Amino acid sequence: MLCIDSSGILCLSIIKIMEQQSNKNRIAGFYKDVVKFRKSELINDYVREDYIQHSPMGKDGREGLFEMVEFLKTLPIPAEDAKSPIVNIIGEGDYVVVHLDLLFMGKRTVLMELFRLQDGMAAEHWDITDEQTDNEPIINVDGAVNTTGLSNRTFITHLYSQFKKVAIHHMITDGDYVAVHAELKADKPIALFDIFRIEDKQITAHDFVKQTVPDKMMHNNGMF
Repeated sequence: MLCIDSSGILCLSIIKIMEQQSNKNRIAGFYKDVVKFRKSELINDYVREDYIQHSPMGKDGREGLFEMVEFLKTLPIPAEDAKSPIVNIIGEGDYVVVHLDLLFMGKRTVLMELFRLQDGMAAEHWDITDEQTDNEPIINVDGAVNTTGLSNRTFITHLYSQFKKVAIHHMITDGDYVAVHAELKADKPIALFDIFRIEDKQITAHDFVKQTVPDKMMHNNGMF
């Protein structure tokens, strides 16, 4: 790749952007091939053998994904031109966040998933599923304005610091978007995922999901 300046900083920035877009495309391909069209034979192309699962109902490794696809095969396959349930894909470095809004088993379900990729393959996965029966966010900062000149990441980190019982586990920034995977520490901990859009220094959109951490899971990795 051609570097424009002698320091190579611009060249490295371009490489990072290309890698970020490549990871987002890989996850988009996984959803299309494996989730939408149930092509379980392609799981090995997208997912590492030592895949670490944090979703409460999923098993570690590829086994849980093969079981998921077998279940999906019992449901009607969406039409080729059906509206995609993917609302947004946000990526930074090795991490990709997917925001989905779908009708599942007759219920509107909002799902936010986080993937960590390694060498272009999914290596670790977290998710939070919310049937949106309670539309009040834990982190309510709608309309907050960044008057300090801070970066979007620092701005959101500062806002979260006001919620003393909330611990941030992952933060992904991509253009105008900041996605935060966090935990509300309580007797029954709650997993949180918030996606903010920041335009002209103001939060103009806020999507969120929350899920009580279950006592039992299909693995020993926890939700975080």
